[in-house]
Parts: sequence; structure tokens; C-alpha cells
Amino acid sequence: MDLRRGGRAREIDAELHPSQGRLPDGLAGTLYRNGAGNHLSDYVIDGDGLVSAVTFAPGRPVRVRSRYVRTPSYRASLDARGDEGPPPRLGGANALGGRLRNMLRPPAAQANTSVTMIDDRLLALWEADMPWELDPATLETLGRCDLDGGLKPSGRFGPPYTPYSAHPCWDPSAAALWNFGCVYAPRPRLEIYRSKRGGPTEHVRSIRIPRRFMVHDFAMTATHLVFCLGPVILDMAAMMSGRLPTFQSMRWHGDQPTRILLVPRAGGPFRVVETEPWFQWHFAGAYDDGPDIVFDLVRFRSWTVMHEAISSIGHLTDPSCLPVGRLWRYRVGTSGKVEAHQLNTLPLEWPTIDARLSTAGHRHVYGAAATHSTTGIAFTAVARYDTETGEADAHDHGPGRLVGEPLFVPRDPEKTSGEGWLIVYVNDIAAGTTNIVVYNALAVADGPVCTLPVPESLGYTFHGQWAQARP
Repeated sequence: MDLRRGGRAREIDAELHPSQGRLPDGLAGTLYRNGAGNHLSDYVIDGDGLVSAVTFAPGRPVRVRSRYVRTPSYRASLDARGDEGPPPRLGGANALGGRLRNMLRPPAAQANTSVTMIDDRLLALWEADMPWELDPATLETLGRCDLDGGLKPSGRFGPPYTPYSAHPCWDPSAAALWNFGCVYAPRPRLEIYRSKRGGPTEHVRSIRIPRRFMVHDFAMTATHLVFCLGPVILDMAAMMSGRLPTFQSMRWHGDQPTRILLVPRAGGPFRVVETEPWFQWHFAGAYDDGPDIVFDLVRFRSWTVMHEAISSIGHLTDPSCLPVGRLWRYRVGTSGKVEAHQLNTLPLEWPTIDARLSTAGHRHVYGAAATHSTTGIAFTAVARYDTETGEADAHDHGPGRLVGEPLFVPRDPEKTSGEGWLIVYVNDIAAGTTNIVVYNALAVADGPVCTLPVPESLGYTFHGQWAQARP
């Protein structure tokens, strides 16, 4: 399966065997990932959700399974003749038929961005929709899920389904998952949710925001939720009139500030601090440093350059279209003073940390990178960034290979020394195949310790989660 429009990855269930190296001893659990398994427009993000599960069990072969989420968009895309209806309106492309065909229609839900586990429930996430629940063992689609009534209805003039972000944050010390939904109509607001381990999902509060900002991700410390409201604002009239699809209706207002929204987890008034404008998709992590709030993110110059990059799948293989995002650290004091500095010069995306340190402070940030040797494609390298020294440890897979988000797996679940492995999907664009690659997390530049070829492509994946095997 190639990444051009119309390509479709096939569902698989297969054993995997190393083509290089050997599996580390003690690696036990399942890596779940989600992404675009097909492409219905030229936009990188317009594809139906293909969830994969890669299970590592000592003494047994690695097993991979992939299944599409059975959304209406996926069912309609099964037949190229459109027997189940014409292609739907998408985030990056309008449906055929002109403005009337698209007027007042939200983009089709594709459940293609990420996955999360709430207790033993596996959820496929897409930020403008409810979660879609899957069977963790078979990946069979069980249907849309309102988390047992925990999601707040959008209201009469809101979207048909309650939004639940694709980027929840887990607090290990409190054993609670926090998330938000961004509602644009009739008045823009953030709905905040909390799911305690073994308990119900609760609606915590609603926060009105002054404009229809694009809010893709957030970060969390032990005391606060952190949102960065960059000046990327939805032109609701352009979208709802059917004139433009959602992503073309997002406007960059570079003369306006980025607003850092700090929401106390315990309740009470929130704070808004204004600073210079930037655009970001993803945070790496956040923590409290005394009274200060510190967070790391991948910062881009503007939404304009990012939109150009995602507007064509062909841009993935054109270095001239690569927007340069780099890792930055922000510190917000109680007085509202904002301090910021760039941590490293290497271009980066898909930043991750050891999830067990998500609110407690972190040293290592992992990501997909573009090194100086990169030619012919955007992100071909796996990298580890040391936030204390500012140095980067990277391994480049070479031209034609697209590196995804690396996820950290601890060597010892009881220790947070940084010892462990990174597991990453690497797509060979020309061959239309995927390798699952394992690294020593503290020695990325040494190259893979194990490479597992997959007989079919697993699609262009965005985000995932590691589920540790139970003793």
C-alpha cells in the first residue's frame, strides 16, 4: 500500500520474526497504534482509522493484528462505485456536489488519530467525535462510546456527537485520565473530563474561550491543565456554508498572541497569559517546578507552513515542504512572566516521554526527526533529546523511509532511570511496507536492536499506547 490517494492497507493477522537483531528479554505487552489506513483525499490526515496491535510475549513469536474502525466513513469507502453513498465530506476535502452538498455538514468521523485505554476498554480517538470502542483482543469495532454517559451533550446547535480529544493525559500518581472536548458551536468552549481508574468518567467543568481556536493537544502537571491557544481560528461561516472544508477554513492570525490557558485541576479560577504567537500540534510533557509551570512542546513558525505540509501526501517525500518544528521549553511564573527557549536545533515531531513521568518532570524526549543527512522525505530518523544537556541522540533510516512516533517501554516498570526500549513504526514508501523497530532508549544512535518486517503496510500511523503485560 502506498501513501497516495486511493491506497488502502489490508487488514492482517500474522506472526512476526526478526530480520535483524533479536527481541530484548523481558519485553512483554501490546503496542496499540492508530492512523490513516487509506486515503480519501490528498490530505495526509484524511484516511479511515486502521488500528493495529503488536503483542510481545516472552518465548512466543510477536503477533500483529490490524482492523479498520467500522465508522460510516469506512463503510462508504469500501466500494469505489459508491454503492453505499458518495464519498463523505472530510477534514481536508469537500464531498462532490458543490456547496449545497456540503452545507451544514461536519466532516465525516474517521476515528484515525490515536488510541487510549480506560481500565480494560480500548478506544479509538478522533477529536471531533466520541470515542469508538474496540475489543482489545480482536480489534472488533463495538461502536461509538459515550463513556457510560460521562460525555456532556454538545447541545442543540453543537456537533452531532460529543467531541473527545485524541490526546488524553494520564496521571500515574492519581491513577486518573484527563481529557477535553473542543466545542465550536454555538459558543466556543472546552469541556473537561476525568476518568479515575475503576470509576466513572466525570464531566469536570466547561470553559468558555473567546475564539474558535484549533485545540489539538494539552499538557498536565500535578496541579494544572495547560492549553496553548495559538492564533489558528476556525472561519465557521466558510465551513458551514459548504464553501471550504474544515482545515482550509482554519486561518492564521499572526498579529495576535498565543494565549496560555492554565486550569487548576482542583477547581477555581483559571489564568490566561499572553505571549508571542506560534503553532504547535503536540506537547511532550509538563510539570510543576515550585510555583512555576514548565512544559515542552514542538513549536512551528505558523499554521500556514504546517497546513501547506499536510495538504498533500506528496509533501511527505519533498524536503522543501518540510515545516521546521523544534523542541521548546516554556516556564510560566505566578506573576504571569513567560520564559521560553529552544532545547535543540534538530527538526522534530511526534514528541513523547516516559508516560510514567507525565506530570512529574522528565529528562528524555523522544521523537521522529529530520537529520542533516535526510534527503527525499520528511522524518527519517528516530531521536532522543536530553533536556538537561541539550544534546540529541539519533539514528537515520535513510531516504524513502518515514519514521512515526516512538513510544517508550521501561526495562523495569518499577524504575524511572530512562532504561528501556523505544518501539517505532518505519514505513518504506516505495515498497509500501512497514517495519516495527526496537531501540535501546539510551543508545538510539547505535541503531535498532531488533527489526520486525510486517507482511503488509500498517498505514500511516499517528499515535499509540503501550499496554504492559500483567504479571
